[in-house]
Amino acid sequence: MRIENTLFTYVVLLRAVNVAGKNIIKMSDLRQELVHVGFQHVSTYIQSGNILLASSDTADLVRQKVQQLILDKFGLAIHTFVVDAEFIERALRTIPITGELLPNRLFITVLDKTPQQVLVDTLQTADHGSETFALVGNILYFYLPEGAAKAKLSNSYFEKKLQVTATGRNLNTYQKLLELAKNVG
Repeated sequence: MRIENTLFTYVVLLRAVNVAGKNIIKMSDLRQELVHVGFQHVSTYIQSGNILLASSDTADLVRQKVQQLILDKFGLAIHTFVVDAEFIERALRTIPITGELLPNRLFITVLDKTPQQVLVDTLQTADHGSETFALVGNILYFYLPEGAAKAKLSNSYFEKKLQVTATGRNLNTYQKLLELAKNVG
């Protein structure tokens, strides 16, 4: 049960914003627009579409409002994911890839839905060299020991193979977003 006027802290993850010169949105302009439509305690982290805000709305309604605002004000149809600190804590607590991992090479990707098991099974039989991945519900983890520059695994790769829409951040970014989410307000 949601209590009216109770503020909930959300982390909004925008898919493919300010990457390779595409889907350019100035985070300062976006912050201003989000405040203008009534979101509170709005802040952003780096330029790649990480927003922290407070709202009495549900996560799904926040997602809808942010997507519509970006379409209306910036002319961009951006897939938007909205999670809370609990979601991030759970994602960090349940990392299924083990070993000595460099945090900037471990990616945690949110999928818009849990992929069909047959697609996951097919992907698990493919040769990815030293790169590895694991799926927990709608959270995909992948590790790129040689870095992302020449990696086979990427969000685009998984979107095609698993027929999902995804957005991901590295472990460092998720840890910082969790810290910021706990201090909103």
